[in-house]
Amino acid sequence: METNMSSTTNSNFEPLVVLHFSNATPVATKEWVIKRLTASQDENDGADLLVRYDTDPESHNNILLIGATLHRLLVGAEELRMKKSYKNKALREFLISDIDHYDNSQNPSSFLLKSEKQRIIWEEMQIVRPTEQENFVPGVPNKSVTHENDTVLNLLNSLDFIISVFPLHDKEDIKLIEHDWFMSKDALFKSQDIHKVRNYFGENVAYYFAFLEFYTKALIPTAILGLVLSFWPSSDFFKYSSFCIFNVIWWSVFIERWKRLSIKLAYEWGTLDLQIFERPRSLYYGDLQRSPITSQQERRYPKWKRTLKKYLVTYPIVMASLALSLWIYFTYYAIQQKTEKNYPLENATFLPQAKLMRMVPSTGYSLLIIPMNLVYKKLAIYMSNFENHRLQSSYENHLTSKLFVFYFMNCFIGLFYEAFFNANYGNVAQLLTFFVIINAILLKFTEQIGPYIFKRVKKNQLVRRGSVDVKVSDAVKQAKTLTAFEGTYGDYLTIFEQYGYVALFSAVFPWVTICALINNIFELRADAFKYCYVYQRPFAQPASNIGSWHYAFDILSSVAIVTNTALIAMQPSVRQYFSSYTDAEYILFFVAAEHILLALKFAISFAIPDIPHEVQIAKAKNLYESNQALRRERERKALKAQESIRKI
Repeated sequence: METNMSSTTNSNFEPLVVLHFSNATPVATKEWVIKRLTASQDENDGADLLVRYDTDPESHNNILLIGATLHRLLVGAEELRMKKSYKNKALREFLISDIDHYDNSQNPSSFLLKSEKQRIIWEEMQIVRPTEQENFVPGVPNKSVTHENDTVLNLLNSLDFIISVFPLHDKEDIKLIEHDWFMSKDALFKSQDIHKVRNYFGENVAYYFAFLEFYTKALIPTAILGLVLSFWPSSDFFKYSSFCIFNVIWWSVFIERWKRLSIKLAYEWGTLDLQIFERPRSLYYGDLQRSPITSQQERRYPKWKRTLKKYLVTYPIVMASLALSLWIYFTYYAIQQKTEKNYPLENATFLPQAKLMRMVPSTGYSLLIIPMNLVYKKLAIYMSNFENHRLQSSYENHLTSKLFVFYFMNCFIGLFYEAFFNANYGNVAQLLTFFVIINAILLKFTEQIGPYIFKRVKKNQLVRRGSVDVKVSDAVKQAKTLTAFEGTYGDYLTIFEQYGYVALFSAVFPWVTICALINNIFELRADAFKYCYVYQRPFAQPASNIGSWHYAFDILSSVAIVTNTALIAMQPSVRQYFSSYTDAEYILFFVAAEHILLALKFAISFAIPDIPHEVQIAKAKNLYESNQALRRERERKALKAQESIRKI
C-alpha cells in the first residue's frame, strides 16, 4: 500500500472523507494519524487507506482527504456484510469471490454507492488503534495510551484535536435529487423519492424523511375533519366525541401502517436483519474476553457496572432534570397568576395593553422550552455515552428513552396542569398557540435560516481570500462553512413534540392539526434543503426502522385516548348535554368510553399484521432458494467424494 506521499500522486485517488484537525494539533500527531490510516491491515493493523493533505487558506495542513483503493473498499463491504442486488434481483451479502453474479459488477468503480464507500472508510477509521509499541500519543508525550480500549480517533477527540470528520457532499448527486425533492415549484405537493434519499444519505436519514412524509399525509384527513367540525352546527359533545373516535381509529391505523411500511423499506434496503450482525460501537470499551459464540477475543463490559452507573448517576440526574422542569413551570404559573391579577380584562382602561401583558409570561415560558430541551439533549447524550453501551441500537434506545421522559414532562406538563387541575382552557389555548407557532418560527431560524446565512458569509470570506492565494477546495468550504451533523434526534424530537400537541389535545382544539399540517408541508422541504446545503453530509448509518421513536409515538397514541376523553368530559357544555346523569353516572360513562376506545386501539393493532404479505412471500422465497443452493452444494460435494473413492 502506498504511503501518504505516494497517495497524493495516485491517479485513482477519490477523496471521500474529510478529517479536520484543530490548530492546536502538533505536526507529529498529524503524521502519526496519517501513518496509522495508511498502514497495511495485515502487517501493521492499520486501516489501509489513502490519505493526502488539502490546501487550507486559513491554517496550514489541517485538513486531510481520505479515500481508498477499489480492492480495499470491496474488502470492507464484505467485512461489513453489506447486501447488494444479485442477478436474480434478490439482495445477498456481498462476497468478492462471487462479484460476477451481482448487478452492475461490470462497472467496478460504480458498483458501490458513494455513501457506502464513505461508510466503509468511516468504519475502518473508527477501529484503528495504536500499535503495541506506542505507549503515548506522538507530539503529546504526557498522553498515555491504553492499548485495550483506546482508538486513534478517541485519543484525538479526548485531546480536542479533531474539529470534525465527515463525508464529502457531491454536487452532481445533489443536483440529481434536489429538483424533485425541494427545488421545483410542485415539490411541496409531490411525494419524495425516498430511495434516492437513502442512496445519498443512508437508511437512518431516509427513515426520518419517510416517516415525516407519512405523518404529514396522515394529518390531512384529521385537519379536514377538524375544520369541518369547527363550523358544523351541532352540539359540542357530538363534535368532540366524533373527532376523538376518529382520532383513535386513525392514529392507531397510522402507527400500524407505518410499521408495515418501515418493514417493507427495510427489506428493500437489506437491513431487515440488521441487529443480528451489528458491530460494536467504536466508543465501547471493556476487557478482552473470549466470546462463547465466536470463540474470538471481544471486549466485554460488566453488566453490573452499567447498572450501577444507571442507578447512581443517570436516574438521579434525570429525576433532578424533571424536578427542575416542574419548578420552572410552577414559577411561570405563579407569574402568570400575578399578571392576570394585575391586568384584569374586566373594566380595563387599556384593554390591548392588558391583553398584551397577560401574554408575556406564556411567551417567555414557550421561549424557555427550546433551550431547556437543547441542554437536556446534550446531557442525555453524555449520560448514554457514560453508560457504555455495546451496540449502536442499544445506545439509541436508551438515549431515546431519556429524551422521551424529559420532553414529555417539559413540553406537556403545563398543558396538563392547566387543562386537568385548573380547567383553564383559555390558558391551554394560549400555551398551545405559543408552543406551536413560536417553536416553529424559532426552529426554522435556529436550524435552517441562521446557519445558512452564516454559511454564505463564511463562504464569501473564503472565496475572497482564496482568489488571491489559491482556489479554495470544496473540502475546505464544507469543513469551514457547513454545520456539523449531530444526528436525527433533534428532528425526531420536533415531530414528537408536535405529534403530542396533535394527539393529546386536538379533540378539543382541532385547529392544532391544521397548523401542524401547514407547518409540515414546508418543514419537509426545508429539512431536505438543510441536509443538502446547511449540514455537513452525515455518514450513512444502516437502520431497519425509526428505532425507539416508534414506541414513543405509540405510547403517545395510548395516552391521547385518556387525555382526549377526560378533556371532553370536563367541558361545561358536554356536562350540560348530560345534565340528566348524576356525577357518578357521568364519570362512569366516560371511563367506560375510554376503556372501549383503548380496546379498539389494541384490536386495530392486533388486526393489522406487522409484516406485509409481499415481504413474507419474498422472505420465504429467499429461504427456499438458499436451502436449494445449500442442498445442491452438498450433492456436488457428495458426488465429488464418491468419484474420489472410485479412483482409490
